[in-house]
Amino acid sequence: MTDFFDKVKKTIEQSLDRAKVNAQGLKDTAEEMGKVARLKFDLHQLNSSKRKKLQLLGETVYPFFTENKVDKLKTHESLPVLIDELKDLNNQIELTQKNIDEVQQQSKDEAKPVNQEDLRNQINELESEIESRIEELKIVKESLNKKK
Repeated sequence: MTDFFDKVKKTIEQSLDRAKVNAQGLKDTAEEMGKVARLKFDLHQLNSSKRKKLQLLGETVYPFFTENKVDKLKTHESLPVLIDELKDLNNQIELTQKNIDEVQQQSKDEAKPVNQEDLRNQINELESEIESRIEELKIVKESLNKKK
């Protein structure tokens, strides 16, 4: 009888260990997805800022072109600042995209390929173990019924 309880205890401990490993894997996956989502949101914000700056650039430059006063653009005080801001936004967008690519590549590199044959073997072993445990439980149940 103690052998049976030892086997049940061992099975429960193994199941708990597997559950912990699976939970950690899910946690890691969720963290990676969260990082990618934050980076994509940042990328969206940067692209939105870039569109606004480009629109402002167009609104600033357009009147000079319509009046054929392109030479006065060289002396415009806010134009260089606007161009520098656009360059900075472009750099930030590029860095954010690189970060997204790196995180996604890391998750691909860390993902282990599943060997289907090993998986089938593990399933078969678990099935046979479960069946043997059920048989043991039936024997214990029968012995308890006989004692009544």
